[in-house]
Amino acid sequence: MKLIYFPGFGGSEKSNTFQQILSKYPDSEAIIYDNTDADVAFTQIENQLKNIAADISLIVGQSLGGFWAEHFAIKHNLKLLLVNPSFEPYTSLEKYDIPIQKLEKFKKFKPENRAKSEVAIILSKNDTVVDSTPVLEKYKNFVEFKYVDGDHKFTNYGVLFDEIKNLLSP
Repeated sequence: MKLIYFPGFGGSEKSNTFQQILSKYPDSEAIIYDNTDADVAFTQIENQLKNIAADISLIVGQSLGGFWAEHFAIKHNLKLLLVNPSFEPYTSLEKYDIPIQKLEKFKKFKPENRAKSEVAIILSKNDTVVDSTPVLEKYKNFVEFKYVDGDHKFTNYGVLFDEIKNLLSP
């Protein structure tokens, strides 16, 4: 059983969320990718997943990582847990002064379809960083959203672990 974590913008294997996941699931891996160039990020992710995709039990994506997690969960038909996902990074990343040409590249990787495998979504009630409307519209009749107190910086690990446990249960 392998759990794969996609961190958000500027995140890494040192992120608090991934460290919490590692404490419970020590075989987990973080996927590290370029945050500003979608073409480069896609290639980096593909290269990291190519030898482990068959062993993955669950993909967890947070914020920008949710964008990529959904893409690859659909591609590989994997279970998916999204935490405050950014489904429109070409909008949510504008504040970082990334050139519009680079932001536009994200659009070609945006899946039109929903993930067909099991999906859980956790949303913070006071997230002012990422607009949850796109994820709500896409998955509104497909999943039961879990709402937690707090803002975009996720800290409700109890709910996270409950959702991971539910998704990993046979």
